[in-house]
Amino acid sequence: MALRSFFAQGSSSLVVTSSSNGSIVGDAVINNSDTPNGTVFAYSGGTGTEVTLNDTGGGRNRFNDDREADHVITDGGGIVADGVQVESESHILVRELDGNGNPAGPEITIYVFSQGGQTSNVWGFATDLPLEAGKSYVKTGGQNAGTSRYSDYVTCFGEGTQIETADGQVAVEDITTGQMVWTKDAGLQPVRWISSTPVRGGGNFAPVVFAPGAIGNAGELVLSQQHRVHVELPVAEMLFGQADVLVAAKHLCGLPGVRIREQAAIRYFHFMFDRHHIVRSNGVLTESFFLAPGSVAALDAAQRVELLLLFPSLGPDGSRFGGTAAMTLTSGEARVLRGCLETRGGQSCSAAR
Repeated sequence: MALRSFFAQGSSSLVVTSSSNGSIVGDAVINNSDTPNGTVFAYSGGTGTEVTLNDTGGGRNRFNDDREADHVITDGGGIVADGVQVESESHILVRELDGNGNPAGPEITIYVFSQGGQTSNVWGFATDLPLEAGKSYVKTGGQNAGTSRYSDYVTCFGEGTQIETADGQVAVEDITTGQMVWTKDAGLQPVRWISSTPVRGGGNFAPVVFAPGAIGNAGELVLSQQHRVHVELPVAEMLFGQADVLVAAKHLCGLPGVRIREQAAIRYFHFMFDRHHIVRSNGVLTESFFLAPGSVAALDAAQRVELLLLFPSLGPDGSRFGGTAAMTLTSGEARVLRGCLETRGGQSCSAAR
């Protein structure tokens, strides 16, 4: 199997509000050929998740158009059914509309995903820059050839997160290359790379906030939605065969003291070792940056160059980085675990401190 994971959003979060093609007004985003330039979309946000598919086409990290049999969903994250054949159908280029209804800001590419070999049967999309919930976007261009690269959402810490190091607790923004950081499985390890990414803090980019004590954390913990938390409980072993697992932060929302917080902007930090490790942040266990095959593509150009210069043996897409430090739960498995934790009063990570 050639499993590829990437961050996608349900098509219902991007709806046509005006268009010269009146038949699509009020509908969710559809393929490029049926969407004239000047079409305006309203973005509501809130439907993003990690999706995994089995890519048997040997496309070198490419999600292909017109080759749906080579791309079969294994975990649709609730926005597309497992077992469905999918393709990257087309590209739509948009710009945000300002308060006066004029295009403003950078051009954003929307990668439109279809299913079942039907160009108009769109289930979701991805973007190369964040969309902001509550904003409108106008189509400025596009193309029907939809083949694109997989793009994972970069997992990262919020500013101020205290990381356990050989020098005591250090704020993540003050971590330096070569600094010795405590890891669960290998003791003190040197940081090989650290960087940061500023984004708007709305929609799928809004942080997950853990109130003090929510999962045993000493202070407020702020993570990106796809940043994974280490959970070690007997119930996990009964459910999945392993007592310690990794769960995306967003899948713990709903537990007492865990929520998504919309804000104007946020800067996320990510640091990496020679391989994936579990570190202690604000007193609880979370992951270091995991270099999945799609993660390199999700970084900006300067970050990619720096990373590949530091780790030339990884290959151009980071595919030789190795596996995760613990079993990673799919979105469906995470929902099952959260249901069990909710019945236990939200004591989700008491064994992971």
